[in-house]
Amino acid sequence: MLRPVLAVVVAYIAMNALILGGFAVLLIAALLFGPGPDRLLRPGSWQGGVSLTVAAPGITLVAGLLGGWFCATIARRRAAVIAMAALVLLLGGLTAVFTLQKPAPTGPREPGLTVAGFREEGREPTWLVLLNPVLGAAAVLAGGLLIARPRARA
Repeated sequence: MLRPVLAVVVAYIAMNALILGGFAVLLIAALLFGPGPDRLLRPGSWQGGVSLTVAAPGITLVAGLLGGWFCATIARRRAAVIAMAALVLLLGGLTAVFTLQKPAPTGPREPGLTVAGFREEGREPTWLVLLNPVLGAAAVLAGGLLIARPRARA
């Protein structure tokens, strides 16, 4: 009984670490190889640029697939993967509720915005806030129930 619970907790923490790491890599790549963090957003706007618009759901998808696979590998039970997907959907939904309560910025964005400045003034787009919990939970199910499916013994 302890193994499935531990699998959900460890896999959820690992999944969140992958998401944070993915966004850190994206930001570092923008700083080192690109024209800076301003290019992650459209010029003068609060809307994400192409790289951010593609990377954000991609990071969620990859982290969910790996998190589900990791959970299934540790727990060796389908119920643990389903519980983790429900946890991702529930906590992601709660995060979406709190995020959507913050008003979206409407005015133009000044160039040279720092990450701290974005966290204070900016907000993720509504479509992304609503997509993340659903995409994350679906990816956990796919990673845990399809990819990590036990192989038949020869």
